[in-house]
Amino acid sequence: MHAEQYLDRHTLILVSNREPYEHVAAPQGTDVRSPAGGLVSALDPIMQRTDGTWVAWGSGSRDRATTDREGHVRVPPEAPAYTLRRVWLDAADVDGYYLGFANSVLWPMCHLLVQHLDFHVEHWERYKAVNDNFAKAVCEEVERVERDTEKTPSIWFHDYQLALAPGRVRAVCPGIFMHHFWHIPFPPPDIFGLIPVGAPELLLRGVLGNDLVEFQTERAARNFLDCVDQFVPDALVDRDGRTIRYDQRTISVGVFPISIDVAEYARLADLPEARAQADALRSRYACNGRQLGVSVDRVDYTKGIPERLRALEHLWEQHPDLRERFTMLFIATPSRRELDAYRALEDEVLRRIMELNERFRTDDWTPIVLIHENVDANLLAAVYRAADFCVVSSLQDGMNLVAKEFLACQLDERGVLVLSRFAGAATEIDEALFINPFNTGGVADAICHALQMPLDERRERMQSMRKQLSHATVVDWLDAILCHAGALQTSLAGEHA
Repeated sequence: MHAEQYLDRHTLILVSNREPYEHVAAPQGTDVRSPAGGLVSALDPIMQRTDGTWVAWGSGSRDRATTDREGHVRVPPEAPAYTLRRVWLDAADVDGYYLGFANSVLWPMCHLLVQHLDFHVEHWERYKAVNDNFAKAVCEEVERVERDTEKTPSIWFHDYQLALAPGRVRAVCPGIFMHHFWHIPFPPPDIFGLIPVGAPELLLRGVLGNDLVEFQTERAARNFLDCVDQFVPDALVDRDGRTIRYDQRTISVGVFPISIDVAEYARLADLPEARAQADALRSRYACNGRQLGVSVDRVDYTKGIPERLRALEHLWEQHPDLRERFTMLFIATPSRRELDAYRALEDEVLRRIMELNERFRTDDWTPIVLIHENVDANLLAAVYRAADFCVVSSLQDGMNLVAKEFLACQLDERGVLVLSRFAGAATEIDEALFINPFNTGGVADAICHALQMPLDERRERMQSMRKQLSHATVVDWLDAILCHAGALQTSLAGEHA
Protein backbone atom coordinates (compact mmCIF):
# COMPACT_ATOMS: atom_id res chain seq x y z
CA MET A 1 0.00 0.00 0.00
CA HIS A 2 1.33 3.42 -0.96
CA ALA A 3 1.33 6.24 1.60
CA GLU A 4 -1.32 8.11 -0.41
CA GLN A 5 -3.65 5.11 -0.29
CA TYR A 6 -3.04 4.73 3.43
CA LEU A 7 -3.96 8.36 4.09
CA ASP A 8 -7.09 8.03 1.98
CA ARG A 9 -8.32 5.10 4.07
CA HIS A 10 -7.26 6.03 7.59
CA THR A 11 -7.63 8.83 10.08
CA LEU A 12 -4.49 9.37 12.11
CA ILE A 13 -4.65 9.88 15.85
CA LEU A 14 -1.20 11.20 16.58
CA VAL A 15 -0.04 11.27 20.21
CA SER A 16 2.92 13.28 21.46
CA ASN A 17 3.99 15.18 24.52
CA ARG A 18 4.42 18.46 22.63
CA GLU A 19 1.46 20.07 20.89
CA PRO A 20 1.62 21.50 17.35
CA TYR A 21 -0.07 24.77 18.32
CA GLU A 22 -0.27 26.51 21.67
CA HIS A 23 -2.33 29.53 22.70
CA VAL A 24 -0.47 32.01 24.89
CA ALA A 25 -1.37 35.27 26.54
CA ALA A 26 -0.28 38.37 24.65
CA PRO A 27 -0.75 42.13 25.17
CA GLN A 28 -3.46 42.21 22.52
CA GLY A 29 -5.18 39.06 23.82
CA THR A 30 -4.03 35.63 22.59
CA ASP A 31 -1.24 34.55 20.28
CA VAL A 32 -0.99 31.16 18.59
CA ARG A 33 2.48 29.70 18.38
CA SER A 34 3.78 26.59 16.68
CA PRO A 35 6.72 25.20 18.68
CA ALA A 36 9.99 24.98 16.77
CA GLY A 37 11.01 21.54 15.56
CA GLY A 38 10.96 19.28 12.56
CA LEU A 39 8.31 16.92 13.94
CA VAL A 40 5.52 19.50 13.88
CA SER A 41 6.44 20.86 10.44
CA ALA A 42 6.61 17.32 9.04
CA LEU A 43 3.41 15.97 10.52
CA ASP A 44 1.11 18.99 10.48
CA PRO A 45 0.41 18.68 6.71
CA ILE A 46 -0.38 14.97 7.11
CA MET A 47 -2.82 15.71 9.90
CA GLN A 48 -4.51 18.36 7.78
CA ARG A 49 -4.74 15.94 4.87
CA THR A 50 -6.52 13.25 6.91
CA ASP A 51 -8.59 15.57 9.15
CA GLY A 52 -6.92 13.67 11.97
CA THR A 53 -6.64 14.23 15.71
CA TRP A 54 -3.47 15.25 17.51
CA VAL A 55 -3.45 14.39 21.24
CA ALA A 56 -0.90 16.37 23.24
CA TRP A 57 -0.20 18.22 26.47
CA GLY A 58 -1.91 21.61 26.50
CA SER A 59 1.04 23.67 27.69
CA GLY A 60 0.08 27.18 26.58
CA SER A 61 -1.10 29.76 29.09
CA ARG A 62 -4.35 30.31 27.14
CA ASP A 63 -4.88 26.74 25.99
CA ARG A 64 -7.80 25.99 28.33
CA ALA A 65 -9.60 29.18 27.39
CA THR A 66 -9.54 28.27 23.70
CA THR A 67 -10.87 24.69 23.83
CA ASP A 68 -14.29 23.15 24.30
CA ARG A 69 -15.28 21.08 27.34
CA GLU A 70 -13.57 17.97 25.94
CA GLY A 71 -10.29 19.83 25.33
CA HIS A 72 -10.80 20.12 21.56
CA VAL A 73 -9.75 22.98 19.30
CA ARG A 74 -9.59 23.02 15.51
CA VAL A 75 -6.21 23.91 13.99
CA PRO A 76 -4.41 25.54 12.29
CA PRO A 77 -6.22 28.71 13.33
CA GLU A 78 -6.09 30.40 9.91
CA ALA A 79 -7.64 27.40 8.11
CA PRO A 80 -8.87 24.73 10.56
CA ALA A 81 -8.32 21.27 9.11
CA TYR A 82 -7.89 18.85 12.03
CA THR A 83 -8.58 18.50 15.74
CA LEU A 84 -6.13 19.13 18.55
CA ARG A 85 -7.14 17.29 21.73
CA ARG A 86 -5.34 18.69 24.73
CA VAL A 87 -4.44 16.71 27.84
CA TRP A 88 -4.16 18.80 30.98
CA LEU A 89 -1.19 18.53 33.35
CA ASP A 90 -0.90 20.30 36.69
CA ALA A 91 2.37 21.53 38.20
CA ALA A 92 2.96 18.23 40.01
CA ASP A 93 2.44 16.33 36.73
CA VAL A 94 5.00 18.50 34.93
CA ASP A 95 7.49 18.10 37.76
CA GLY A 96 7.06 14.34 38.14
CA TYR A 97 6.14 13.00 34.69
CA TYR A 98 8.04 15.39 32.43
CA LEU A 99 10.96 16.95 34.29
CA GLY A 100 11.19 14.00 36.67
CA PHE A 101 10.89 10.52 35.20
CA ALA A 102 10.94 11.35 31.47
CA ASN A 103 13.86 13.78 31.52
CA SER A 104 15.77 12.79 34.67
CA VAL A 105 15.54 9.00 34.18
CA LEU A 106 14.63 7.95 30.63
CA TRP A 107 16.55 10.72 28.84
CA PRO A 108 19.95 10.17 30.52
CA MET A 109 19.50 6.39 30.57
CA CYS A 110 18.70 6.16 26.84
CA HIS A 111 21.72 8.37 26.08
CA LEU A 112 23.96 6.14 28.27
CA LEU A 113 24.79 9.09 30.56
CA VAL A 114 23.74 7.34 33.73
CA GLN A 115 25.59 9.75 36.02
CA HIS A 116 22.65 12.10 35.43
CA LEU A 117 19.99 9.50 36.28
CA ASP A 118 17.90 10.75 39.22
CA PHE A 119 15.12 8.30 40.12
CA HIS A 120 12.31 9.07 42.59
CA VAL A 121 9.39 6.71 43.17
CA GLU A 122 6.93 9.59 43.25
CA HIS A 123 8.09 10.68 39.76
CA TRP A 124 7.57 7.15 38.44
CA GLU A 125 4.06 7.10 39.92
CA ARG A 126 3.30 10.44 38.31
CA TYR A 127 4.64 9.20 34.96
CA LYS A 128 2.27 6.22 35.15
CA ALA A 129 -0.68 8.45 36.03
CA VAL A 130 -0.06 10.89 33.19
CA ASN A 131 0.35 8.04 30.69
CA ASP A 132 -3.03 6.74 31.93
CA ASN A 133 -4.54 10.17 31.25
CA PHE A 134 -3.11 10.23 27.73
CA ALA A 135 -4.41 6.71 27.10
CA LYS A 136 -7.90 7.68 28.30
CA ALA A 137 -7.92 10.67 25.94
CA VAL A 138 -6.76 8.50 23.03
CA CYS A 139 -9.50 5.93 23.64
CA GLU A 140 -12.10 8.69 23.70
CA GLU A 141 -10.78 9.99 20.37
CA VAL A 142 -10.90 6.50 18.84
CA GLU A 143 -14.55 6.25 19.85
CA ARG A 144 -15.28 9.70 18.39
CA VAL A 145 -13.57 8.95 15.06
CA GLU A 146 -15.33 5.60 14.72
CA ARG A 147 -18.67 7.24 15.52
CA ASP A 148 -18.35 10.33 13.35
CA THR A 149 -16.33 9.23 10.29
CA GLU A 150 -16.21 6.40 7.80
CA LYS A 151 -12.43 6.04 7.99
CA THR A 152 -10.49 3.58 10.13
CA PRO A 153 -8.52 5.23 12.94
CA SER A 154 -4.90 4.32 13.53
CA ILE A 155 -2.76 5.61 16.38
CA TRP A 156 0.80 6.89 16.09
CA PHE A 157 2.64 7.48 19.37
CA HIS A 158 5.82 9.51 19.56
CA ASP A 159 8.79 9.18 21.88
CA TYR A 160 9.82 8.25 25.39
CA GLN A 161 7.37 10.36 27.37
CA LEU A 162 4.54 7.98 26.42
CA ALA A 163 6.03 4.50 26.78
CA LEU A 164 3.19 3.14 28.92
CA ALA A 165 0.23 4.60 27.02
CA PRO A 166 0.09 2.05 24.14
CA GLY A 167 -0.36 -0.84 26.57
CA ARG A 168 -3.14 1.03 28.34
CA VAL A 169 -4.91 1.76 25.04
CA ARG A 170 -4.54 -1.84 23.88
CA ALA A 171 -6.39 -3.04 26.99
CA VAL A 172 -9.40 -0.87 26.10
CA CYS A 173 -9.22 -0.92 22.27
CA PRO A 174 -7.77 -4.35 21.45
CA GLY A 175 -8.42 -4.20 17.71
CA ILE A 176 -6.92 -0.80 16.96
CA PHE A 177 -3.67 -0.51 14.95
CA MET A 178 -0.94 1.35 16.82
CA HIS A 179 2.67 2.23 16.07
CA HIS A 180 5.30 4.17 17.99
CA PHE A 181 8.31 6.18 16.82
CA TRP A 182 11.11 6.30 19.41
CA HIS A 183 13.12 9.43 18.55
CA ILE A 184 16.04 9.00 20.95
CA PRO A 185 18.53 6.11 21.33
CA PHE A 186 17.47 2.92 23.09
CA PRO A 187 19.93 1.49 25.62
CA PRO A 188 21.22 -2.08 25.99
CA PRO A 189 19.82 -4.29 28.78
CA ASP A 190 22.62 -3.64 31.29
CA ILE A 191 21.80 0.09 31.18
CA PHE A 192 18.01 -0.26 30.88
CA GLY A 193 18.00 -2.50 33.94
CA LEU A 194 19.35 0.29 36.13
CA ILE A 195 15.83 1.66 36.60
CA PRO A 196 14.47 0.20 39.87
CA VAL A 197 11.04 -1.02 41.09
CA GLY A 198 10.32 -3.25 38.09
CA ALA A 199 10.00 -0.26 35.78
CA PRO A 200 11.96 -1.82 32.87
CA GLU A 201 9.44 -4.63 32.41
CA LEU A 202 6.45 -2.32 32.74
CA LEU A 203 7.89 0.17 30.24
CA LEU A 204 8.57 -2.57 27.70
CA ARG A 205 5.12 -4.10 28.13
CA GLY A 206 3.68 -0.64 27.52
CA VAL A 207 5.59 -0.22 24.25
CA LEU A 208 4.60 -3.75 23.22
CA GLY A 209 1.01 -2.55 23.12
CA ASN A 210 1.93 -1.33 19.64
CA ASP A 211 1.85 -3.36 16.44
CA LEU A 212 4.97 -1.63 15.08
CA VAL A 213 7.83 0.02 16.98
CA GLU A 214 10.09 2.35 14.97
CA PHE A 215 13.67 3.39 15.75
CA GLN A 216 16.27 5.67 14.18
CA THR A 217 19.11 3.14 13.92
CA GLU A 218 19.81 -0.57 13.73
CA ARG A 219 21.62 -0.39 17.07
CA ALA A 220 18.59 1.10 18.85
CA ALA A 221 16.31 -1.57 17.35
CA ARG A 222 18.72 -4.32 18.37
CA ASN A 223 18.97 -2.96 21.91
CA PHE A 224 15.18 -2.89 22.19
CA LEU A 225 14.90 -6.51 21.08
CA ASP A 226 17.60 -7.51 23.58
CA CYS A 227 15.80 -5.68 26.40
CA VAL A 228 12.48 -7.37 25.60
CA ASP A 229 14.25 -10.74 25.52
CA GLN A 230 15.74 -10.13 28.96
CA PHE A 231 12.96 -8.35 30.84
CA VAL A 232 9.71 -9.73 29.37
CA PRO A 233 9.83 -13.49 30.00
CA ASP A 234 6.61 -14.30 28.12
CA ALA A 235 7.76 -12.55 24.93
CA LEU A 236 9.37 -14.53 22.10
CA VAL A 237 11.98 -12.46 20.24
CA ASP A 238 13.02 -13.15 16.65
CA ARG A 239 16.09 -10.97 16.15
CA ASP A 240 16.65 -11.92 12.51
CA GLY A 241 13.06 -11.18 11.56
CA ARG A 242 12.87 -8.21 13.97
CA THR A 243 9.58 -9.41 15.41
CA ILE A 244 8.27 -10.14 18.89
CA ARG A 245 5.50 -12.59 19.69
CA TYR A 246 3.66 -11.25 22.74
CA ASP A 247 0.12 -11.38 24.11
CA GLN A 248 -0.99 -13.54 21.15
CA ARG A 249 0.12 -10.80 18.76
CA THR A 250 3.17 -10.20 16.55
CA ILE A 251 4.92 -6.86 16.99
CA SER A 252 7.27 -5.67 14.24
CA VAL A 253 10.37 -3.58 14.91
CA GLY A 254 11.58 -1.27 12.14
CA VAL A 255 14.37 1.20 11.42
CA PHE A 256 13.32 4.54 9.92
CA PRO A 257 15.91 7.36 10.23
CA ILE A 258 14.15 10.71 10.50
CA SER A 259 15.18 13.61 8.28
CA ILE A 260 14.33 17.20 7.40
CA ASP A 261 12.50 19.12 4.70
CA VAL A 262 15.60 19.44 2.53
CA ALA A 263 13.98 21.62 -0.12
CA GLU A 264 12.67 24.06 2.48
CA TYR A 265 16.05 24.53 4.13
CA ALA A 266 17.69 25.01 0.74
CA ARG A 267 15.02 27.58 -0.13
CA LEU A 268 15.61 29.48 3.12
CA ALA A 269 19.37 29.50 2.50
CA ASP A 270 18.84 30.89 -1.00
CA LEU A 271 16.58 33.79 -0.01
CA PRO A 272 18.10 37.21 -0.75
CA GLU A 273 18.10 38.10 2.95
CA ALA A 274 19.84 34.82 3.81
CA ARG A 275 22.51 35.45 1.20
CA ALA A 276 22.99 38.95 2.60
CA GLN A 277 23.25 37.63 6.17
CA ALA A 278 25.71 34.94 5.10
CA ASP A 279 27.84 37.53 3.31
CA ALA A 280 27.75 39.76 6.39
CA LEU A 281 28.83 36.89 8.65
CA ARG A 282 31.72 36.04 6.37
CA SER A 283 32.78 39.67 6.05
CA ARG A 284 32.89 39.93 9.83
CA TYR A 285 34.32 36.57 10.88
CA ALA A 286 35.87 34.96 7.78
CA CYS A 287 37.78 37.75 6.05
CA ASN A 288 41.48 37.94 5.15
CA GLY A 289 41.92 34.18 4.95
CA ARG A 290 40.12 33.46 8.21
CA GLN A 291 37.46 30.70 8.30
CA LEU A 292 34.13 30.38 10.10
CA GLY A 293 33.17 27.30 12.11
CA VAL A 294 29.71 26.80 13.57
CA SER A 295 27.96 24.58 16.07
CA VAL A 296 24.24 24.57 16.85
CA ASP A 297 22.85 22.84 19.93
CA ARG A 298 20.36 22.93 22.72
CA VAL A 299 22.33 23.27 25.95
CA ASP A 300 22.07 19.60 26.81
CA TYR A 301 24.64 17.26 28.33
CA THR A 302 24.15 14.79 25.45
CA LYS A 303 25.55 17.26 22.89
CA GLY A 304 29.20 17.17 23.95
CA ILE A 305 29.57 20.93 24.34
CA PRO A 306 32.22 20.89 27.13
CA GLU A 307 34.09 18.22 25.16
CA ARG A 308 34.04 20.48 22.08
CA LEU A 309 35.38 23.40 24.12
CA ARG A 310 38.20 21.23 25.48
CA ALA A 311 39.10 20.27 21.91
CA LEU A 312 39.24 23.93 20.85
CA GLU A 313 41.43 24.75 23.85
CA HIS A 314 43.74 21.86 22.94
CA LEU A 315 43.90 23.03 19.32
CA TRP A 316 44.80 26.60 20.19
CA GLU A 317 47.33 25.43 22.79
CA GLN A 318 49.09 22.97 20.48
CA HIS A 319 48.83 25.06 17.30
CA PRO A 320 49.37 28.74 18.13
CA ASP A 321 49.49 29.44 14.39
CA LEU A 322 45.78 28.54 14.19
CA ARG A 323 44.64 30.97 16.85
CA GLU A 324 43.53 33.59 14.37
CA ARG A 325 42.78 31.24 11.49
CA PHE A 326 39.13 30.69 12.38
CA THR A 327 36.27 31.91 14.54
CA MET A 328 33.78 29.50 16.16
CA LEU A 329 30.17 30.67 16.16
CA PHE A 330 28.38 28.86 18.99
CA ILE A 331 24.59 28.84 18.85
CA ALA A 332 23.58 27.39 22.21
CA THR A 333 19.83 27.46 22.86
CA PRO A 334 18.77 27.37 26.54
CA SER A 335 17.01 24.14 27.51
CA ARG A 336 15.28 22.61 30.59
CA ARG A 337 16.58 25.23 32.99
CA GLU A 338 14.24 23.81 35.64
CA LEU A 339 16.66 20.88 36.08
CA ASP A 340 19.82 21.27 38.16
CA ALA A 341 21.98 19.36 35.67
CA TYR A 342 21.02 21.72 32.85
CA ARG A 343 21.57 24.89 34.87
CA ALA A 344 24.98 23.60 35.94
CA LEU A 345 25.87 22.76 32.33
CA GLU A 346 24.76 26.18 31.13
CA ASP A 347 26.88 27.88 33.78
CA GLU A 348 29.87 25.71 32.85
CA VAL A 349 29.54 26.43 29.13
CA LEU A 350 29.22 30.20 29.62
CA ARG A 351 32.17 30.25 32.01
CA ARG A 352 34.41 28.17 29.75
CA ILE A 353 33.65 30.29 26.67
CA MET A 354 34.50 33.42 28.64
CA GLU A 355 37.75 31.86 29.87
CA LEU A 356 38.82 30.74 26.40
CA ASN A 357 38.05 34.12 24.90
CA GLU A 358 40.02 35.90 27.64
CA ARG A 359 42.95 33.53 27.21
CA PHE A 360 43.30 33.49 23.43
CA ARG A 361 41.69 36.64 22.06
CA THR A 362 43.72 39.33 20.24
CA ASP A 363 42.97 42.92 19.40
CA ASP A 364 41.00 41.98 16.28
CA TRP A 365 39.93 38.38 16.97
CA THR A 366 37.46 36.80 19.37
CA PRO A 367 37.86 33.00 19.25
CA ILE A 368 34.27 32.06 20.16
CA VAL A 369 31.17 34.12 19.37
CA LEU A 370 28.22 32.95 21.46
CA ILE A 371 24.54 33.29 20.56
CA HIS A 372 22.74 32.13 23.70
CA GLU A 373 19.09 32.37 22.64
CA ASN A 374 16.55 30.81 20.33
CA VAL A 375 17.40 31.36 16.67
CA ASP A 376 14.77 31.20 13.94
CA ALA A 377 15.12 29.01 10.85
CA ASN A 378 15.90 31.95 8.56
CA LEU A 379 18.97 33.01 10.53
CA LEU A 380 20.04 29.39 11.00
CA ALA A 381 19.96 28.84 7.24
CA ALA A 382 22.19 31.88 6.74
CA VAL A 383 24.63 30.68 9.41
CA TYR A 384 24.83 27.21 7.86
CA ARG A 385 25.42 28.70 4.40
CA ALA A 386 28.15 31.02 5.67
CA ALA A 387 30.12 28.31 7.51
CA ASP A 388 33.37 26.74 6.37
CA PHE A 389 32.81 23.83 8.73
CA CYS A 390 30.23 22.59 11.24
CA VAL A 391 31.06 20.57 14.37
CA VAL A 392 28.51 18.08 15.75
CA SER A 393 30.08 16.45 18.82
CA SER A 394 27.15 14.57 20.38
CA LEU A 395 28.04 12.01 23.05
CA GLN A 396 24.89 10.10 22.02
CA ASP A 397 22.14 11.21 19.65
CA GLY A 398 19.10 9.51 18.16
CA MET A 399 19.74 11.27 14.85
CA ASN A 400 20.91 14.93 15.11
CA LEU A 401 19.18 16.98 12.47
CA VAL A 402 21.71 19.84 12.73
CA ALA A 403 24.04 17.77 10.56
CA LYS A 404 21.35 17.42 7.88
CA GLU A 405 20.29 21.08 8.12
CA PHE A 406 23.91 22.13 7.55
CA LEU A 407 24.17 19.96 4.43
CA ALA A 408 20.87 21.24 3.03
CA CYS A 409 21.97 24.87 3.41
CA GLN A 410 25.46 24.41 1.95
CA LEU A 411 24.53 25.79 -1.45
CA ASP A 412 28.07 27.05 -2.07
CA GLU A 413 29.47 23.60 -1.18
CA ARG A 414 32.49 24.90 0.70
CA GLY A 415 31.66 23.46 4.13
CA VAL A 416 33.09 20.44 5.94
CA LEU A 417 30.97 18.41 8.36
CA VAL A 418 32.80 17.24 11.50
CA LEU A 419 30.45 14.61 12.91
CA SER A 420 30.35 12.46 16.03
CA ARG A 421 30.30 8.73 15.39
CA PHE A 422 27.70 8.49 18.16
CA ALA A 423 25.06 10.55 16.34
CA GLY A 424 22.48 8.57 14.40
CA ALA A 425 23.25 10.75 11.37
CA ALA A 426 26.68 9.11 11.17
CA THR A 427 25.01 5.92 9.91
CA GLU A 428 23.67 7.78 6.85
CA ILE A 429 26.45 10.21 5.90
CA ASP A 430 29.64 8.90 4.28
CA GLU A 431 31.88 11.89 3.57
CA ALA A 432 31.97 13.68 6.93
CA LEU A 433 35.08 13.84 9.12
CA PHE A 434 34.08 11.44 11.89
CA ILE A 435 35.12 12.05 15.48
CA ASN A 436 34.97 10.43 18.89
CA PRO A 437 33.99 13.38 21.11
CA PHE A 438 35.71 11.75 24.11
CA ASN A 439 39.04 11.95 22.26
CA THR A 440 40.03 15.59 22.76
CA GLY A 441 43.09 15.42 20.54
CA GLY A 442 41.19 13.57 17.83
CA VAL A 443 38.49 16.25 17.67
CA ALA A 444 41.18 18.96 17.50
CA ASP A 445 42.88 17.06 14.66
CA ALA A 446 39.58 16.81 12.75
CA ILE A 447 39.02 20.57 13.02
CA CYS A 448 42.59 21.12 11.85
CA HIS A 449 41.92 18.78 8.92
CA ALA A 450 38.76 20.70 8.05
CA LEU A 451 40.65 24.00 8.10
CA GLN A 452 43.33 22.70 5.76
CA MET A 453 41.12 20.73 3.36
CA PRO A 454 41.47 21.94 -0.26
CA LEU A 455 38.39 23.48 -1.84
CA ASP A 456 38.11 20.77 -4.50
CA GLU A 457 37.95 18.05 -1.84
CA ARG A 458 35.43 20.07 0.19
CA ARG A 459 33.14 20.36 -2.81
CA GLU A 460 33.48 16.69 -3.75
CA ARG A 461 32.61 15.59 -0.21
CA MET A 462 29.77 18.08 0.15
CA GLN A 463 28.24 17.15 -3.20
CA SER A 464 28.25 13.49 -2.19
CA MET A 465 26.63 14.20 1.20
CA ARG A 466 24.01 16.49 -0.31
CA LYS A 467 23.15 13.83 -2.91
CA GLN A 468 22.66 11.27 -0.14
CA LEU A 469 20.46 13.70 1.76
CA SER A 470 18.32 14.45 -1.30
CA HIS A 471 17.21 10.79 -1.29
CA ALA A 472 16.51 10.72 2.45
CA THR A 473 14.16 13.61 3.23
CA VAL A 474 11.44 13.87 5.82
CA VAL A 475 8.94 13.03 3.06
CA ASP A 476 10.84 9.80 2.37
CA TRP A 477 10.76 9.05 6.12
CA LEU A 478 7.01 9.57 6.30
CA ASP A 479 6.37 7.52 3.17
CA ALA A 480 8.47 4.63 4.44
CA ILE A 481 6.70 4.50 7.80
CA LEU A 482 3.17 4.91 6.44
CA CYS A 483 3.73 2.34 3.68
CA HIS A 484 5.12 -0.14 6.19
CA ALA A 485 2.29 0.55 8.63
CA GLY A 486 -0.29 0.17 5.86
CA ALA A 487 1.13 -3.14 4.68
CA LEU A 488 1.33 -4.44 8.22
CA GLN A 489 -2.19 -3.29 9.02
CA THR A 490 -3.53 -5.06 5.88
CA SER A 491 -1.67 -8.21 6.86
CA LEU A 492 -3.06 -8.15 10.40
CA ALA A 493 -6.58 -7.59 9.08
CA GLY A 494 -6.17 -10.64 6.84
CA GLU A 495 -5.10 -12.76 9.81
CA HIS A 496 -8.17 -11.74 11.78
CA ALA A 497 -10.63 -12.16 8.88
